[in-house]
Amino acid sequence: MLEPAAPVFASTKDLIDAAAPDNPSFLYSRERVRAAAGAFAEGFKGLLTYAIKANPAPHLIHDLAVFGVGAWDVASPNEMETLTSILPGAALHYNNPVRSAREIVRAHEEFGVKSFAIDHPAQLAAIAATVPASRDTEITVRFKAGKSRRAFDFGAKFGATEAEAITLARDARARGFGVSLCFHVGSQCEVPYAYERHIAAAGRIATESGIELSRLNVGGGFPAAYPTSAAPPIDYYMRAINRGVQATFGGSKPLLIAEPGRFLAAPSTAVLLRVKHRRNNFAVYLNDGFYGALMELKFMSILPPVRLWRGGSPVGGDTIPLTVFGPTCDSYDSLPRRFDLPADIAVDDWVEMGLMGAYSQASTTAFNGFSDRDQYFVTDILG
Repeated sequence: MLEPAAPVFASTKDLIDAAAPDNPSFLYSRERVRAAAGAFAEGFKGLLTYAIKANPAPHLIHDLAVFGVGAWDVASPNEMETLTSILPGAALHYNNPVRSAREIVRAHEEFGVKSFAIDHPAQLAAIAATVPASRDTEITVRFKAGKSRRAFDFGAKFGATEAEAITLARDARARGFGVSLCFHVGSQCEVPYAYERHIAAAGRIATESGIELSRLNVGGGFPAAYPTSAAPPIDYYMRAINRGVQATFGGSKPLLIAEPGRFLAAPSTAVLLRVKHRRNNFAVYLNDGFYGALMELKFMSILPPVRLWRGGSPVGGDTIPLTVFGPTCDSYDSLPRRFDLPADIAVDDWVEMGLMGAYSQASTTAFNGFSDRDQYFVTDILG
């Protein structure tokens, strides 16, 4: 394992007592990663991969490799460079269906990519013009079969229809490539049946195209356990996948692949922010916001668990709903939903938000000069 370059604190309390962080801080817990990877692997019988767009932090990638991740979903050459600098020789799945000819060349020649997702004939033609056809090179046809409740609808941007996928699969096989299928039900999916529906569609595509499906990638979308989420536990999703595969493929089921990002990354990290200003019973201003670690909270209907610290002591008592603003000189830097925070929240208190490992560290900016953020290693964080 990659050992932290800084001390490992036993708890958030210990961190505040010792360091009193004044910058926005990411608190990483290896134990939370171990638990999440173990919970997923317990029910999923296939190849566990990780979508590094969720969080490309080197310590997280190292630990996920130790805890069972066997391949990596990458969307760009820069992600490939990041991943291979941490894990040389790692298996890369280039699952962003839209890429330029130059990106295809770099992926194949520099990083040895042998798995490409497509959802359009032009993408297949671009790969075939650059990458020698071989059954060892996998063309994964990405299809869509409807969306699920309270998820980002990835089908609005990606995915062939069933009829289009049948044609793509046939064409890829005719060109001499190995062929598999993949789908993505949408981020933070709260309906396990969405996986069964897509697996059934995969069976129809395989049958109609006449291909022998060697691998089926059931994508991501596995939800984190936010307090506001209506999603059931992860074992419901595993049972739905197993039911769908058995009903669709019987004894000739393909090798399964999953590429969770949020489920593995979210529990890994909490953010610790400091109160810069309180405005009556209306709002608090924190030292990070939409242009930093809280970007996703602007768009997703989720609220993370929250606790308040004053010194090394948690603050309880009655709460009031407060608007949260970030530190920038921009009115868009606010969160759309109020947070219930202790009524006596004050300047220099710390606000800890749990389940913030997904799409927080990966999307920070230096807008308005607010670029300083710190990394700590803490065993017991809010989650």
